[in-house]
Amino acid sequence: MDESLSYNRHGFTLALLSICLMIIVFLGITLSTILNSDYVKKVVSRENNVTLIKNYTNQRLGRLVNSYSASANLSAVNLTNSDVRKIINTSVDEVYSDDSKLTIGSAILATISTKLKKEANQYGLNIDSEIDEVISSNEDIMNQIVDNDLGPIEQVIEQVQTIKKLIKIVMVVAAILFVLLATRLRIKVHSNMLFFHHLGTVGICTSILLALLLGATYYPLQDLIVGNIDYNVRDVLYNVLNGILLSYISIIFMVFIVSLIDWGSTTKYKY
Repeated sequence: MDESLSYNRHGFTLALLSICLMIIVFLGITLSTILNSDYVKKVVSRENNVTLIKNYTNQRLGRLVNSYSASANLSAVNLTNSDVRKIINTSVDEVYSDDSKLTIGSAILATISTKLKKEANQYGLNIDSEIDEVISSNEDIMNQIVDNDLGPIEQVIEQVQTIKKLIKIVMVVAAILFVLLATRLRIKVHSNMLFFHHLGTVGICTSILLALLLGATYYPLQDLIVGNIDYNVRDVLYNVLNGILLSYISIIFMVFIVSLIDWGSTTKYKY
């Protein structure tokens, strides 16, 4: 075998290319899923998650608004699936905004306030001011309940914008290194087909590295959810986490298959 065609000669470059590509793909999927508000809205707004959030929210509201005589007999106190979807949209937008203060509880109570006033007016009850007072006096408590149930997840939420900026910087650096290393490799091997063969090798190695990184990330997150999150919210986060896991797996599988085809179709050019 000619020395220029040997993996030994370019092994270090291939390893660096694999690491760079792994970083780009992994962080790219992260940006397009868990750090993408539209994706999160779509996943959280699925029927089973909406039902879980509705049960959680109505249970929490039982501690607050239901205890006031002015509103206790109004069905508007209990949220519907449509109400929950509106709250999800508002809350997710808030989480991904530049304001790090989490006020999902306020969004819940604001929805309740609108529903209560509408139903009260239908029954000819003039209690808007009393409803406003009840809602206002419970916003801090409701936010604290939500914060307690979310636990350490809120600490991550408060840094979403910073995390996104850092990820983009890391991806740009990794992409520049990948291009430079790929250009260097192409110059060294003096062959387009051999270059593509090496890229196939890089893709296969990247898939393996991504699978290992995914396993190393998924299970600690799973343990974090189990150990720190309220059970209703925990089920929702499980569903979101598993949905994101499937996205990672599908991309990893696609990279592996394409790379394997490329590697196999160009194997004859290695010698």
